[in-house]
Amino acid sequence: MSFTICPDGSYVGSSSFTICPDGSYVGSSSFTICPDGSYVGGSSFTICPDGSYVGGSSFTICPDGSYVGGNSFTICPNGTYVGDHT
Repeated sequence: MSFTICPDGSYVGSSSFTICPDGSYVGSSSFTICPDGSYVGGSSFTICPDGSYVGGSSFTICPDGSYVGGNSFTICPNGTYVGDHT
């Protein structure tokens, strides 16, 4: 899996990204706003056990305890994790 670095230094698990109204980036050509005000890539979201949201219909827990959308993850140079799809 690959990742892309965004202008703010964050990473997305995709070859492209979209900027959201709050200035965050998602690895998709579209985004969805979640009930907590965060944004996820794509047209749907899933709530994770810790209360965070990920794009898509599935999630994976990472070694640091964070969750990413999809069935697998990649670690980025800054130590964050990105999911295999949004």
